[in-house]
Amino acid sequence: MLMWRPCHRSCIPVAHSSSAVAEAAPEQQVVPLYSGKRAVVVGAGPAGSTAAMFLARQGFAVDVHERRPEPKQDAVDTGRAYIIILIPRGQAALQELGVPLPSQREFITKGTVRHNKKGKIGISREEGNVTFSRSSLAQYLIDQARQRYPAQITFHFNSACAGVDIPQRQVSFSVAGGGRVQQQYDLLVGADGAGSQVRQALQQHYPDMQVSIDDSGREYKVYGGVRGDIEPEEFRRDPGATLHLWSSDDPWTTVTAHSNPDGTYSGTFSLKTGGFSDLKTVADYEALLRKKFVGVPDDWLPVIAEQAAASTPSPAGKRVRCSRLDGPGVLLLGDAAHAVTPVFGQGANSALESCKVLGTVLTEAGGDVSQVPQRFTSSRLADMHALNELDAKAYSFFRRRGLLDPDFLQLLSHVLLGTILSKLLPFLYGRQPALLKLGSTTPYSIIIAAVKRDSLMAAVGFAALGVWLSLKLAVKVMAGV
Repeated sequence: MLMWRPCHRSCIPVAHSSSAVAEAAPEQQVVPLYSGKRAVVVGAGPAGSTAAMFLARQGFAVDVHERRPEPKQDAVDTGRAYIIILIPRGQAALQELGVPLPSQREFITKGTVRHNKKGKIGISREEGNVTFSRSSLAQYLIDQARQRYPAQITFHFNSACAGVDIPQRQVSFSVAGGGRVQQQYDLLVGADGAGSQVRQALQQHYPDMQVSIDDSGREYKVYGGVRGDIEPEEFRRDPGATLHLWSSDDPWTTVTAHSNPDGTYSGTFSLKTGGFSDLKTVADYEALLRKKFVGVPDDWLPVIAEQAAASTPSPAGKRVRCSRLDGPGVLLLGDAAHAVTPVFGQGANSALESCKVLGTVLTEAGGDVSQVPQRFTSSRLADMHALNELDAKAYSFFRRRGLLDPDFLQLLSHVLLGTILSKLLPFLYGRQPALLKLGSTTPYSIIIAAVKRDSLMAAVGFAALGVWLSLKLAVKVMAGV
């Protein structure tokens, strides 16, 4: 759970598919409180399309603008497609909207196979999660939005945000052919990624707004189309999606593979940022792969090397922290507001959860659109700051300073003490440490509070033990005098 998982949730290419969906739970009916109001959503990724559906459900007419082509027509997006595994946190938003999820076994996650640097294998089962590629999830949600709200949601592709006039409630877009269009809005939703133009407009409007952006320190290249018999016996008995993680002698260098519905495997080759610049030829790539990894199928290595040498690296995520998520008539969600790295697999899932929070806030505001942005910040900011802190602490596993690293020590003490208390006092403590509940809908603020509480309890316990041992030793010394 605490090891780097760059592609479990966020960075493995996988074949597109939106077929074979299960029966959806009935959509929760709401009174459309915002009829006659217009919302503009910037960004048509999973967060933007999901937010559009929550807005349309409440009566808004919604225009969604995306700077890229539609995913199914975007060769760049398709080529860099990475997987998103929807856990209960992300699934809850789609369930509330009545959006069905795939039911075919090859889309249902079975678990993860870890291959260590010595070739030994470890297996963890993770039933119940659903696998998409990022681009296929984006396209699927676009299709769902069009199908469910054909008269209310309009998508505009190749339409890049060129400026926001917050006082005038106006946003402009650069469109294909060099033109520019302007739109008035009652509510503007910035779901335009870690480099958000909407967020930049908010920063200009609020000079004291604080935004920090940290890089993951990793970059990756993708490969695909390989086949092989790599599944352990436990996963051969029934079909399903699996993830393989190969680690090396340093935490930054990994290879991953994810099973695709067509029987092939796709994956990533990751290095510390800048590492790919030292590799000049296909032979250099293959030599490094053979040096670093044990257990990657031998016939895969030339294929991975050739495909990686022909592509450019992509950054493996950023961490964004904002001091506020709103302004007059404006709010931020998804990576624009709270991007995280892939280490815990929370990026897309936290973004969809933010959309669900938006749906709740729309109801609570009772049709008064002016209340929505500030209410959204009040409802979401603490959890997003908590997630940012958890994500940052997880990087102690890459620094490898061990017990000298306070973040590592805090996480370790929480998991160890939490495991003991969950066995001894499950009726008081719960059945597992809070950090292991990231896949659930437990609020991030509750998880980080538990981490800090347990680490403090462990520190106090060790200090008390130290004092007791010191006193006991002092008594023995005095007795011997």
